[in-house]
Amino acid sequence: MTGDSLNRLGPAASLPHGQHVSVGARCATAVIIMASLAWTACSLAGANPSVRVEQGQDFSLRVGESAQTPDGALRIGFDGVTADSRCPKGEQCIRAGDATARVWFQQGSGPKETRELRTAPEAAQSARVLDQFIRLVRLDPIAITGKAIAKSDYVATLRLSRTAASEAER
Repeated sequence: MTGDSLNRLGPAASLPHGQHVSVGARCATAVIIMASLAWTACSLAGANPSVRVEQGQDFSLRVGESAQTPDGALRIGFDGVTADSRCPKGEQCIRAGDATARVWFQQGSGPKETRELRTAPEAAQSARVLDQFIRLVRLDPIAITGKAIAKSDYVATLRLSRTAASEAER
């Protein structure tokens, strides 16, 4: 194709060496750049958690959220629920059941370490995180018979403290 036949396809911008770019190509490039900027902004948003963790205070995280200590030395995140067999609200069950929440922590810019915390009293409700303990205080919502819980609906209430609540939880 010659330059004249390319120009007949629509408005074009001249480039060095007699090459041309159509309006469609320019629009596609603009869309790619905007999408890249949006992706970068979302990626950076996860790096700056808005939830602050205060020693001994409960804090809640939705799936995918994270929190950090005021000095920024420790970040804690909630990846989701890997199992949930708790007795549905309003039902009478032989056992209360159990649910497992997957959380992670990261010291400074170090690697993320994952832990699983459970809701059952006889299970590991807390785990050692460096020189502290992270405890699963509550996991919401509780199922209702006939209604499935979307993975994104879970909220973990956690507490960071210097001691474990009981010897069995270590």
